[in-house]
Amino acid sequence: MKAKIANTLGLLLLLTVLGVGCSVSIDLTPPPPAGYVRVVGADSVNVRVCPSPGCDVRTVVYRGQAVRVYEYQNGWARIVVSDSGVPGWMDARYLRMP
Repeated sequence: MKAKIANTLGLLLLLTVLGVGCSVSIDLTPPPPAGYVRVVGADSVNVRVCPSPGCDVRTVVYRGQAVRVYEYQNGWARIVVSDSGVPGWMDARYLRMP
C-alpha cells in the first residue's frame, strides 16, 4: 500500500514539474516582409561580402543611413545600401527603425 501511494505521489510530482517547470514560450510573430527599410544605428558599420566578420569589407555605412533588408542569417542582415545600391551583409544588431 505504501509503495502505491509513493508511486502515485512521485507521478504527481513529475507531472507538476513537467507542467510548471518546463514551460517554453515561442515567439510566433512573423518577420517583416523582405525589402523593408531600416537605418544604421551605430557611428559606422562595415558592409561585408558575406555574413561573417572574416569576409572582405565592401563599403561602410554610417549612422542614419538607410539600407534595404532582404533576409537575416545568424545575426547578419543581407542588405542593399539605399543611396548607392551596394549590396552586402551587415551585423543586424546595428539596424534600427527609420
